Amino acid sequence: MILNLDTMTNSEVILDMVHKYPQKVRIKLSEVLDQRGLTQGDLHLMTGIRAATLSEIANGKKQSFYFVHLVAIMCALRITDIREIIDVEFEEDVKEAWKEEMTGYEKGLTGEQQREVEANATKLALASVKRKK
Repeated sequence: MILNLDTMTNSEVILDMVHKYPQKVRIKLSEVLDQRGLTQGDLHLMTGIRAATLSEIANGKKQSFYFVHLVAIMCALRITDIREIIDVEFEEDVKEAWKEEMTGYEKGLTGEQQREVEANATKLALASVKRKK
């Protein structure tokens, strides 16, 4: 299941960041359950997480979920690497740009990160003014 992150938030800052750095977020929970011959109902009984919540997670309908749910799922399925159930893959040009940007990085913000912070601060301030009107 590939997630469409555009439907996950109405924050301009978040959407701009997601669009600037193309990626695919893949939820693999259903695949893991199928491989193990388990159902979402089984996972519900193993974790105590509502079946509807598990369905929403597995089908990419859940906009956010608690880390405790993620850890409970990992514990129940004996998964030690989050990438077995959720994977984020950035496009090659993004990976290359980040590799170049981080060359010689020590600490603090890179030049690009500083530009993003400044742009985001402006967007957030404008959004705050709009909400107050």
